[in-house]
Amino acid sequence: MLSYLTILASRAYAMAPQTPGADGAAQQGGGGTGMTFIMMAGFVLILYFFLLRPQKKQQVERQKMLDSIQKGDRIQTVGGLLGVVTAVDPKEVTVRIAPEVRVKIARSAVAGVQKTPTGDVAAPKDAADK
Repeated sequence: MLSYLTILASRAYAMAPQTPGADGAAQQGGGGTGMTFIMMAGFVLILYFFLLRPQKKQQVERQKMLDSIQKGDRIQTVGGLLGVVTAVDPKEVTVRIAPEVRVKIARSAVAGVQKTPTGDVAAPKDAADK
């Protein structure tokens, strides 16, 4: 995309009106380089505010979500499994997906977390949780 914008800017510079010099030869109009620099800086700012900044914000929110996983939270994995967290390790999470069925998944495989409401009874426990 940036190379396309550079080509556009150079074509605009080439199409600038030419003024005759003292000896009658045509001269390029001055100030085109400054305008090109201003346009390029504008494109970089647009790129930053519309692409890079929102992506960074989304990364920070996802990391906060992954760090806040606790025992009893309902989660959905990127593979589509739904379950309740039974144990939390620094890099893994153990999830109960059915009675007496537990799987260990990487924390990074969690797509979403639904916190257990405070004051409510946690999800029913099976015999292995006792």
